[in-house]
Amino acid sequence: MSNGYVKIFRKVLDNPNASNHLFLAVWSYLLLKASHKPYVMRIAGEDRTLCPGDLVCSCRKVAEFFDINKDTVNNIFNTMEKDSMIRRKMYARKTVISVLNWSSYQENPDASRDTSPDALPDTSPDTNKKKEERRYIDDDVNNRNSETKIASSEESETDKVINRNAREVLNKFNTIAGKRFRGAKNLESIRARLREGHSMEDMILVIEHKTEELKGTTNEPKWLNPTCLFRPSNFDRNLDRAVNKDEYAKREKMAEYRRMQIENPARAEELRRQMIEERKRNELIQS
Repeated sequence: MSNGYVKIFRKVLDNPNASNHLFLAVWSYLLLKASHKPYVMRIAGEDRTLCPGDLVCSCRKVAEFFDINKDTVNNIFNTMEKDSMIRRKMYARKTVISVLNWSSYQENPDASRDTSPDALPDTSPDTNKKKEERRYIDDDVNNRNSETKIASSEESETDKVINRNAREVLNKFNTIAGKRFRGAKNLESIRARLREGHSMEDMILVIEHKTEELKGTTNEPKWLNPTCLFRPSNFDRNLDRAVNKDEYAKREKMAEYRRMQIENPARAEELRRQMIEERKRNELIQS
């Protein structure tokens, strides 16, 4: 481990999750592993510049370090994103985590400029060309940091697209489901799924499917809302059921048929006729 240190500000204790020792442990891990200077790393087939406060990290790696469940780490990351402590960018086989406002808290004269070896890829000794490239990177980052303090909080182009798409998905939800949801809390689950690579079409498909399923039922007030539909533990299941809606309907009808054979033979016979007629219609359409 490199020498040096990072700063942990006391106001982190004001966060309502600070009483969770794992939350503080994971936060400290990210601070200690984050890079203190920019470097180039090949990610998803492209050379990408990682800035101070960035690190390549995964839920699995953190879970292994603390010997805890991977889902626990993912929930902590989701909370930190919601609280604007970090931002995650997903690439093929790699996730880049950015500690937000890093320069405001860490880049002072008395802060260590060492870089964790775990954050940097294995490299050969610097050549003159690499040193020159690094100088260009350092100059670029220094210029951006010195131009304005506001720049560190501005949205990247990717974030702008994600936020615009999230608002459009929320508007679609309100239109399709006949709701009037607004606010950052309802957008956050949508933004998180977009960051994972899900498309707007996937989300609209889920909205249409769950609206058809829940509208007018006793479960509508509880489940037909953006937070529930796009929660990580729900979204993949909802999308699978939406994509394979016909197959799930067949399974449910068959399960009901088998149950009715015992409880209500007349209803079972009616279901059997319906399934036969439906199969004939499908065969006719396919032919």
